[in-house]
Amino acid sequence: MSTDQLTYVLLFFIGASLLLYVVLGGADYGAGILELLPSPDPEKQKKIVNSAMGPVWEANHMWLIIVVVMLFMGFPKAFQNLVVSLHLPLVALLVGIVVRGSVFAFRHYDAMATPISQKTYTVLFGFSSLWTSLWLGIIAASLFRGGIDMQTVDPYRAYIAPWWGLFPLAMGIFVVCNFAYLAAIYLIDETREAGLQKFFSKRALQFNVLVILTGGLVFLAAHLENNSLAVDFFTNPYAVACMVSATVLFGILWGSAKRHNPLLTRVTAAGQTALILFGWFILQAPNVMITKSGPLSFFAAAAPAATLWQLVLALLIGSAFIFPSLFYLIRVFKLSR
Repeated sequence: MSTDQLTYVLLFFIGASLLLYVVLGGADYGAGILELLPSPDPEKQKKIVNSAMGPVWEANHMWLIIVVVMLFMGFPKAFQNLVVSLHLPLVALLVGIVVRGSVFAFRHYDAMATPISQKTYTVLFGFSSLWTSLWLGIIAASLFRGGIDMQTVDPYRAYIAPWWGLFPLAMGIFVVCNFAYLAAIYLIDETREAGLQKFFSKRALQFNVLVILTGGLVFLAAHLENNSLAVDFFTNPYAVACMVSATVLFGILWGSAKRHNPLLTRVTAAGQTALILFGWFILQAPNVMITKSGPLSFFAAAAPAATLWQLVLALLIGSAFIFPSLFYLIRVFKLSR
């Protein structure tokens, strides 16, 4: 296989891993965000979140780790630009991931738990979930706003300007709302208590509206920064088709929710998120980022073919173990409850 063909294979794995991280790990972040909001029964809500996330919360980070390894090994130039120019957002992201994972484990397994410690864990879990989600969105927007400058020696232009602005902030808020929306949808049928089901349904509807509003905010913020996102989006028929399809799915989703069909409801919500990601990928492809010097494509940043082939082989072999193991994990801890 040629370098370009191997790059296409790796792009598929990167896209699939990011999608799985968002629809699975993103919902975990959203569950923490929901705990920051008033609830009819905070203790029961906490138990539901612990039960829903407990078996898979660490497994979901696997997808992000896979993406990082693929960029490091398969696209070293892009990885270098990313970790240097977006060093501060990446550190903020990692701090959030570590704090969130630690307090979730302490809250669940603390042998000397007290009301004060449990409240502290819950607050930290919620805010670290919000914090991490926000930085994920900021990093995603920063890759494609043209602020990365690897030639400058000015500290501000090198480490702050690439991510500081309205567009990254708006994208971060959009991601927060999307994750909370996913979590609320997933959690509706994690309980049989009518009060909590109503609470999660209400939150899902609220964040449904916020996803739409903050999506518009992203376009507005990009326009204010003289970013051509809106023009590029509405002149791309495939991106528009993704947006229209995601909008149509709202009707299917709420219809299935009223009929108490949890599988269809969750799949539809995940499908909406997938369409949003597809639309974003379509707009940016084949670029991994846009710098002051111009776009940097995956093909230009690719490692030699021999390295790419080893990476593809490792991914194919790893997939044969990862997916059966993940299915077994979910079946044992979730479907057998």
